[in-house]
Formats: sequence, C-alpha cells, structure tokens
Amino acid sequence: MRGSSIRRLLLVLAVIASAIGCDSSNLVVVTGKVTYENKPVASGTISFVSADNASAYGDLQPDGSYSLKTDKPGDGAAPGTYKVIVVAMQDQAGLLPELKSPTPAPTVPFKYTSLATTDLTAKVEKGKPNVIDFNLTGALGK
Repeated sequence: MRGSSIRRLLLVLAVIASAIGCDSSNLVVVTGKVTYENKPVASGTISFVSADNASAYGDLQPDGSYSLKTDKPGDGAAPGTYKVIVVAMQDQAGLLPELKSPTPAPTVPFKYTSLATTDLTAKVEKGKPNVIDFNLTGALGK
C-alpha cells in the first residue's frame, strides 16, 4: 500500500512539473543585430514587449548581436507582435571610479528607450527563422 502511494505522489509531481514547463514549449528562438547608423550597438539591452505585457529580452554583444530570452539564455520569445525598446549607454568599464559618470551618455537616440516613444516593432513567428535586425537612426539625446 505504501509503495503505491509513493508512486501516485511521484505521478502527481511529474504532471505538475510538466504543466509548469508547458509555456516554454511555445517559445521560438529570436536573434538579430542592433546597429546605430550602421555601426554595432556594442552593449545594452533589447526588449520585446507585447500588448499583453509578455516580454523577452537580450543583452547586446560587442558586435551588436542579441539572442532573446525569457527564463533562460536563448530560449526565445512567444509568437506574436511586439514593440521593441533598446537601452544602451556608454560603456564605462575600465574607467577609474572618479572618471565614471553617474549617468553615462546614451549611445542610441532616446526615442528607442521607451514603449511610449519607440517606433520599432517586430513580429515573431513559429516555424520559421526569426532573425530580426534593427538599424537605429536619429540624433543622440532626442
């Protein structure tokens, strides 16, 4: 009797664990490159945010590339339409503390840093490669 109770408990736990992971099966890989005036945006973050506030984000690499994640690196984003924001500040790594600015200069125009002002959008589709590149333009500080 005791062995069958343990088996039932293990079965219930397995069902619960598989239900928790179901959402991640809907994710698709999304990669791309972010440039500003045709030059890589070498550090910062790109975020995809849907109308229902689902989101995925990626860290910008030195060559401007990114790979979106939700829960774990590279797991992707759910299919859908997104507004996209890019936040990138001047890299201060390697500077002496007294030379670092408390508010580093942006390396992309401000309009791309807010959901209210960005004009960047993306459509993530299941069953096809989702390589989404962005070339940002405009004056810094605006």
